[in-house]
Amino acid sequence: MAALFCTCLLLQVQGVSVQASAGRVPQPKELLGQMRQALDALGAAEFGFEFRAVSQSGELLGEETGTFTAQGESFRLEGSVLTVYCDGVTKWIYDEGAQEITVFPHDTASTDPAENPFAVLRRADPGDYTFRGAVRRVNGPDGQAAWLLVMASKDRNAAYTLIEFTVSQRTLLPVKIVYESRNGDRYDLSVLSVKGLGELPGTEFTAPESLMEDPDIYITDLR
Repeated sequence: MAALFCTCLLLQVQGVSVQASAGRVPQPKELLGQMRQALDALGAAEFGFEFRAVSQSGELLGEETGTFTAQGESFRLEGSVLTVYCDGVTKWIYDEGAQEITVFPHDTASTDPAENPFAVLRRADPGDYTFRGAVRRVNGPDGQAAWLLVMASKDRNAAYTLIEFTVSQRTLLPVKIVYESRNGDRYDLSVLSVKGLGELPGTEFTAPESLMEDPDIYITDLR
């Protein structure tokens, strides 16, 4: 389940006003701040994603494609197996195959990507991380110029030990993120598409009444 929540983080966008300084390699703290600014400039947006999880032994744990819509603390993740709604306070996880909805409280203070896919990006404080080497020039998944930023959380309770951001030099948004978990699993996330949506109503991020009132759907409330 954590893996599916993690499917949500990444972005490649057109027309963001923040731009990198031409020809100069940014410092790690500088790039992290620029990336946060670029994310904030997006507002509400929908991202198409591709996700792959591999165990420490190299076994494929799962693959997924879908869409992730985010607005502040609220988000909606739509994959092939689950749909997750979160209004910033409550999460509803709808398993269409099992015809079941599980309701959880949402921890807004957490930076665990399993709790809030965007929290680690929007709240990334340089003081909370150790940077592994300087920022490097690389090619992004689409072949475009990018920066590679590698950092580790100082929090021993964090779900991940290492994060690699591949950041577009043009937009300063992450185009790929790699998480390494404490048990050695690796999560690779890439963005396939993005579009701005303007301000969305709160109902976009709550489980629809048609699902909650469906007598054929079993609801487990764990709040």
